[in-house]
Amino acid sequence: SSKVISKRSLSRDDLLLVPENRSLRQIHQATSRDNITTSITCQLIIGSKNFDVDHSLQRGEIISALLTKISTAIASSQPTPIFGQEEVLDTNSILQDVENAAGDACIKDFDAANTVDLFPTKWSSPDIKTYGDVDLYGAKFEPSVTTELLDITYHNNYKIIHNKFVNATYLLYQCGTKPPQEEVESGEHKLILEVPHKGGLALTSTVQIPAIELLGLRSEVKAYVGNTKWISSPCLNYMLDEGEIINIDGDRVDVAHSQSASSVEEYLLQNPEALILGGPYDDANADRTMVIAGSQENTNVGQFDWIAFYAALYNKEDMSNRIARSAQQNYDCASENSFLLSSSPTQRNLKATSPRRVAEEDDKRPTLLWASWFEGYGWSVASCPTYQSDTECEWAAACNVKILSRPEGVGNAPESLGGRYWYLSDEEFLEFGKDADRWVYKSQHWDKVFAEKGEEYLSQFKAYQNQQIYDTQGVSPNSWYEQRLAEYYVVGMDVCAIMGVDDGLHKSRWLRNIFTDPVGVMPECNVAEIDEPYVAPVSECVPIAAKLNVASKGDGEGNAGAVSTFQGFTLFALLAVAASLW
Repeated sequence: SSKVISKRSLSRDDLLLVPENRSLRQIHQATSRDNITTSITCQLIIGSKNFDVDHSLQRGEIISALLTKISTAIASSQPTPIFGQEEVLDTNSILQDVENAAGDACIKDFDAANTVDLFPTKWSSPDIKTYGDVDLYGAKFEPSVTTELLDITYHNNYKIIHNKFVNATYLLYQCGTKPPQEEVESGEHKLILEVPHKGGLALTSTVQIPAIELLGLRSEVKAYVGNTKWISSPCLNYMLDEGEIINIDGDRVDVAHSQSASSVEEYLLQNPEALILGGPYDDANADRTMVIAGSQENTNVGQFDWIAFYAALYNKEDMSNRIARSAQQNYDCASENSFLLSSSPTQRNLKATSPRRVAEEDDKRPTLLWASWFEGYGWSVASCPTYQSDTECEWAAACNVKILSRPEGVGNAPESLGGRYWYLSDEEFLEFGKDADRWVYKSQHWDKVFAEKGEEYLSQFKAYQNQQIYDTQGVSPNSWYEQRLAEYYVVGMDVCAIMGVDDGLHKSRWLRNIFTDPVGVMPECNVAEIDEPYVAPVSECVPIAAKLNVASKGDGEGNAGAVSTFQGFTLFALLAVAASLW
């Protein structure tokens, strides 16, 4: 029995692990409670064909072969041998490599001449299906990926992260090994450190928190630089209150928690192995600092994919790939549903030759006003396709709705702000947005602007008359600049929902109707699960193409690619088969 695995000897969790191409060591850990670890291990040892396996054989080939056999066994009603009767493997090389590779364990007796790839799972930059082969502004992707400012390359026992925004590289080498001397002496890398990182992290911005929580790395956070009152994460606030995270630079901010350090320098003297995660405009040459620049990407998918930066510090690229892929699939699903439900379901061609991203005179789609008031400056509105500071243009395009964009030359750009940000006067704003169907007020201060502008002014807007104004307090007052970054696809689903171009099953989570919905409140931290990865409390998007049986009538370039009824029945059959295995 140790030579075979039948479909009945795999647990439900194993079925989820196998398709995700987890490493053998992870499968060992996940299946030990079901007593099939021995079965998997024995198959690497028992057999009769000599693979003549040594360290020069890519471990990925062994893993791939094993997973292929397991998948075959799952699909078969009869027990299937993992390897043929004549297959023999050299356990000394394989088991040690699998145990050490890309995990918490350090390599023993490292030989620099060995060419074994210690990082079989690598970061993979995402393709953005929502926009086909062009970006938000109609320009062709070269190549067709959206993460433009991040790159990670792998070199057997070390990897190099390249932050292109500040042109800084960081060399990470697997613990127990040594980086090449020529790389160390080159002076090209801002930081050289072992992974998985063991010295703890000091965060400098709330936008860094979502990736940490998605990867289940809260306990790695040891300090926070800046004003902690803006942190909305229940668990990080709990850790701050308990002294598990200290507040740095407490002498220049309002300290909301008990422990603090007077400066980053003092903290590093006490914690020399700690890493400071700086923002895009922080000093890239500062001691023990790695700069995170995900906020400078021009797309939601690109911004989110910087989760790989954090993952690379802990050899969690496999996990970050799955998280990023799942988020994008939900985002694409919501977009496809919206285009299928719109009045013109075949207009989802977003090629540069026929972009439909901003208001057009003959455009009958629902109209979105995205605007908020800034005291002393005026009304800030969407400016598409010019990138300003948010991704509202992209959400509107993904949902196939018309977003009002500031006309050229309208408004003013204060020199005190570098001439980058434009603002409209009350008169300009009224003329601009009075006929919009929906209004998203991207702030938590609607009551303040209502008191200042008055109902007489605001009641001239169609969205106000129809009680279709939304702010960003659906989850909590401050979460928009924190947890929301872990749920860009949920905001996309929210936009589609409030604009009435979804399947009607999704209730807006982030965008709150100011007339009917209460301000959201974050739940308390579940201390028992403080190291568990964060999972958004929403259902996954369900494609409706099969239900509508809509086929593409365009030229096929950039269109949604509707799912046929046959494929829908096939999916149902596969789900039924999967259910029978549990």
